[in-house]
Amino acid sequence: MRVLEGASLTGANAPAALADALGRATVLFLFLFALAQPLSIAGGEIAFSAAALCWLARLVFLGRGILRGSPLDGFILAFWSLCGLSAALAPLPASSWEGMRKIALIFLVLVVAHNIPNPHITRRLLAVLFLGGLVSVAYAGWQLAAGVGLGVVTSDPDGPAYQAGIRPGAVIVSVNGRRLRKPEELLTLLQSTSAGAALRLRVVPNVLGSELILDKDAVSIILPARVTSLQSNFETLGMTLATARPPRARGFYSHFITYSDEMQALLTLAFGLWLGFRRDSRWHAWGFAVLVLVFGLALGATLSRSAWLAGMLGCLVQVGFHVRRSWVKFLLPLLLVFGAFATNAAVHRWRGVGLIDPRDPSTQYRLLMWKDGLRLIRTHPWFGVGLNTIRDAWPQFDLAAYREQGVRSHFHSTPIQFAVEMGIPVLLAWLALMAAYWMMLAKLVRQTREKPDAMFYGLSLGLLGATTGLLANSLVQYNMGDSLVVLLFWFLMGIALATRNHIAGG
Repeated sequence: MRVLEGASLTGANAPAALADALGRATVLFLFLFALAQPLSIAGGEIAFSAAALCWLARLVFLGRGILRGSPLDGFILAFWSLCGLSAALAPLPASSWEGMRKIALIFLVLVVAHNIPNPHITRRLLAVLFLGGLVSVAYAGWQLAAGVGLGVVTSDPDGPAYQAGIRPGAVIVSVNGRRLRKPEELLTLLQSTSAGAALRLRVVPNVLGSELILDKDAVSIILPARVTSLQSNFETLGMTLATARPPRARGFYSHFITYSDEMQALLTLAFGLWLGFRRDSRWHAWGFAVLVLVFGLALGATLSRSAWLAGMLGCLVQVGFHVRRSWVKFLLPLLLVFGAFATNAAVHRWRGVGLIDPRDPSTQYRLLMWKDGLRLIRTHPWFGVGLNTIRDAWPQFDLAAYREQGVRSHFHSTPIQFAVEMGIPVLLAWLALMAAYWMMLAKLVRQTREKPDAMFYGLSLGLLGATTGLLANSLVQYNMGDSLVVLLFWFLMGIALATRNHIAGG
């Protein structure tokens, strides 16, 4: 892209005041995006869309703004174009064009990169992003401490609860529209309920042994009026209850894997900033150290072994770039091996599986999906089977994991998913983009090492670590198919390009 400074694209006489207002609105929506991203996919997408519309209106209709080229422009265009070609040739075009909405989120990179006018805005955006992350950690901690409902420990087959369909292992999330977290709260509600009034329950069934307790899975159950008496015990209902807590932290997200990617990215980003500020600002360093600790605890509570190792790898890569002593660099691979053994022991302790455990159903599912994925890549090498085609026409593909485990999901690997759905050319374009981006970040770290502003160096390290972790985890997770993770990834890439521009501009 060539540089356009104040160049007229459609009209040179557009009011400067309106252009300035749109510029400020774009930045405002980027701040709203940074706050919402750790909390809500809808909030993040709405803020991104509003920022993009304001920027495009300022650029195209008013002819105000600056476009700067970057070493990633060609790679981004090639990846997006090849994805579009695959969608156009897909057997289910409607499904594939729906999937292109997620691919189009890549343009967040350009919105961010071209609308951060100075490093001060970068600092504040990062502060707001960390604030949103801390709010999500606080909520996740509150869920673990206070619970998310009432777990059914036992249910008498002759009791009204069992006869209404409530089985041991279910979770009652609300009664008469009221959220309950302690058994005593249900007793209080029973005592205050008029005799002859029915109880309306929202129940998540079959939670026993599951790693997710989601309100969206709840079903409505009505207990008849004869149940509500003034007895102050649970004999009326024929069941015993206990506070139900989420087995794995997930914050505001619907899945702990998404949350683990978010936390490991924020952890490694804060770790890089801690390394950068250690030499210049004691107070800043302490602040980032606290962030590392908080996000590290949240990441640990997800019990996600791949995210643990990805976060560790991201931090060790940063240390490898930061330290000058060769003997320390030599120890880093050994630390990663030690971390793998520690992770294996931890997941054995808390999840009853190993790091790589053939008895683990999720590992079995991955292996089956990868095997079928390679088969589909061989039979559809150029344009894939089409985005979302397997999701919407899965019986046509005879996937062993679907048959044996009865679960319809994705391929649990970003490279395999891209190659299966969109073909080998798209996979190669993706790998080229990621390689170019990673090398740009490595160069940025070297360029900023001796800069007087520690922010540039710490941020470059943090971006390198976060990117390394997310890419490493993408090998065994389809995290680039998760809009929440993708939005964070492209946002950080935009921050990286804006930082590169700021450094080049002096």
